[in-house]
Amino acid sequence: MTPVLVEAAVAARRLARRRVLPVTGALVALCLVYAAVVDPVASARGALSAASAVATLVLLIVSAGIVADDRERGRLAIAATHPAPVASWVVGRWLAVTAVAAAVLVAASAVLLPVAGAPLRAGGIALAEGAALAHLAALGALAVALSCAAGSTAQVLLLVAGCVVGAMPPDVVAQPLGRAWLGPVRAVWTALPTEWAVDRLQAWCLAGGAPAPALALVLALQPALWLGAGARRLARADLGGRGG
Repeated sequence: MTPVLVEAAVAARRLARRRVLPVTGALVALCLVYAAVVDPVASARGALSAASAVATLVLLIVSAGIVADDRERGRLAIAATHPAPVASWVVGRWLAVTAVAAAVLVAASAVLLPVAGAPLRAGGIALAEGAALAHLAALGALAVALSCAAGSTAQVLLLVAGCVVGAMPPDVVAQPLGRAWLGPVRAVWTALPTEWAVDRLQAWCLAGGAPAPALALVLALQPALWLGAGARRLARADLGGRGG
């Protein structure tokens, strides 16, 4: 196995041992029951949005402290304890976190799409599902990068704040600030893995929204950028620890 896959397997085993996992599974089940039975989704877009929201919630939970916990326990002497490159250490954790969220997304979509009661276009559904997976990959990379630099609590709070604010259209957020802020706010909403971005992409994929190829390209590039930033931060921390 490559160093990346080894680190991913190690991270996956650690995630499986977390006590919060059964509670997370029960929460996912409750969310699906609500969206499928109590207040059934009425469209393919609604089903995919609900599945994406559930997967995002799981990602926020499982990514909490994915790197910060090791830092707090003094395990950042990576050169001594993890001879593999720092990048593989970071990417492995990202793969583990993203794989869990992606599995939840696929399972939730399989449950909710038949409930939608609307004609389903296989091609559009596949593209919209791909957009949701790309969003999870970018959000997972951001979560790992934040965990490389911040504590578990700060990481979770920043991610939750980003998800809540990022679900609002940039036009709404920029309105109180004035027209001059609209361009910068849209640029930030495009450069970050926001719910607004994936919603626009899914609308495009399902033939209900304007084309957004630039948004798709930026979203696809984000994991590499965030993971690179996290690896650099971790490498500096490792050098500082050895120097001390």
